Amino acid sequence: MLFKKKRSKDYFYECFYNLASYATRAFDALSCGMKNFDKLNLKEFKNEVHAFEHDADLKKEEYEENLAQEFVTPIDREDIFLLLDAIDDLTDSIDDISYKLYLRNYTSLPPKTELFIDETKVCLDHLMDVLKNIKHLANKKIIYPLIQKVKDDESEMDHIYEKEVHELYVENLAYDKSRFDERIYGYFENITDKCRDICKQILIIMYKNL
Repeated sequence: MLFKKKRSKDYFYECFYNLASYATRAFDALSCGMKNFDKLNLKEFKNEVHAFEHDADLKKEEYEENLAQEFVTPIDREDIFLLLDAIDDLTDSIDDISYKLYLRNYTSLPPKTELFIDETKVCLDHLMDVLKNIKHLANKKIIYPLIQKVKDDESEMDHIYEKEVHELYVENLAYDKSRFDERIYGYFENITDKCRDICKQILIIMYKNL
């Protein structure tokens, strides 16, 4: 007779962090490629970043299958599904950048691209701190300050985006070039929005479980 392997009580909390780690690895590959853009093969770059997104999809499916078989979960089953989806959206938003660079055959990047990359990395690191401590959901003193850092990062990115996109048009570059550059900045602003959305979902779960 086969017995189902008993999972640790923190298993599903660990799933959130582990799934998000694919996003950080995808972002590291994205960052490295974009910071060495002059040496980049866009198709190989796209495929490298996408490989992490693909692996994340497989891992998410595994977690969802395990969730469907579990009788007792530490938080509502629906909340686990929704949070896994939110983390998956984050990874997709990172994958989308390398895909769009390839699709539109970018030959150069905006002047402040590294600023956006570095600010996004800070936000992702703070998000990982939240997910690393998510088992402490019932302790607002632990979780809330970590979430606040992500919210502050997202707000700071909004300010940077506004300032730098405005500068693109003030400089009177060709309109098509400004639009292309604005899109790049917008892709990174979108990643920090996804980080904020994950934290919003965690806050909902937190208040349901206080």
